[in-house]
Amino acid sequence: MITPAEIEKLATLARIKITEEDKVSLVKEFDSILGYIDQLKKVEVSTDTEGRVGAVKNIMRPDEARQISKEDREGLLSEAPDREGDFIAVKKIL
Repeated sequence: MITPAEIEKLATLARIKITEEDKVSLVKEFDSILGYIDQLKKVEVSTDTEGRVGAVKNIMRPDEARQISKEDREGLLSEAPDREGDFIAVKKIL
């Protein structure tokens, strides 16, 4: 349970001015929030992600360096909208 003195201390730390009515209202709101947090602490949570629906699984292949043939490179570069030599030309972004 939070006290009006603690609310006043928080207001001082936050450099805000609050009235006596606000203090009473904030005590009720803080108690409600803290009660909800206590309920959340009681919830049992499983950390087993294997059998869970929507579990995150890496489907990407590992990166590996490999050489491509000149024909493959020409085929890829021919698909580019604009090129300069063996490179794809892009607009300058600054």
